[in-house]
Amino acid sequence: MLFSEKLRMLRKEKGYTQEELAEKINVSRQAITKWESNEGMPDIENLKQISNLFNTTIDELIKEEKEISEERVKEVLVKELEIDHSKHFDIKISRNFEVDILPNEEEKVKIVIESSNKDGFKIKLDDLYNNLDINIKNSKGYEDSIIKLYIPEKYIDDIELDSKLRTLRITDLEIEKLEYDGALKYLIVNNSKGKIVLNTSKSDVEATYDKFDGELEVNTINSTTRVELPKDTIYKTVLKGIKNRFVDESNNEDATNIVELNGINSKLIFIEK
Repeated sequence: MLFSEKLRMLRKEKGYTQEELAEKINVSRQAITKWESNEGMPDIENLKQISNLFNTTIDELIKEEKEISEERVKEVLVKELEIDHSKHFDIKISRNFEVDILPNEEEKVKIVIESSNKDGFKIKLDDLYNNLDINIKNSKGYEDSIIKLYIPEKYIDDIELDSKLRTLRITDLEIEKLEYDGALKYLIVNNSKGKIVLNTSKSDVEATYDKFDGELEVNTINSTTRVELPKDTIYKTVLKGIKNRFVDESNNEDATNIVELNGINSKLIFIEK
């Protein structure tokens, strides 16, 4: 397990929000988000505070990172494209370990691929004025590969992503809609706002929000979706389709945040942390 995953797991076990953990070790919430998004590592002093807080050792926290650095050095592939107005993003990515979608302060789309071998990747960008097609192929299927998509927030109309992923992570984004098609294991939403649509037929998904601000629509068949929300989150539920059901929901008809389940013979389980 990576440090980012360990930190998130330890925080959830204690029932801390990212803000609460940040206060306890005297750092910013953005720092916690960055560490949990595998965007960086704490310095030694912060690692000491984290290990003391969670009654563990620094070595245990960073064990896998040490093993990875000893076994291999990841190669990095970067591609950029400048844009100057709003676009619909149509993204297709072949099977991959993890995809992160993040904002870019610059007026350009930036694709960063971290992998033990970058030679298997091909990136194609088609700029069609109001549409930007991004096609990333991974012919050799490296399981350790992480693709980071940095997109200028002000130029996002909406995003369609077609892939087969272990993890989709969305961080610090405010968007109208992101629609995902394909198999998925984990959805992690950090400090983001907007509507997310998951079309994940026959795929059990675990979705985790550090805050819930917007909508989540799940369209699936014969599957179970677990949605972890911060304690006391207010939301409205909408149930459609055939033989679907919610478990442990806390429905508030006046809420502006919405969770919708559609499809056939599926359930959505709410978990409050």
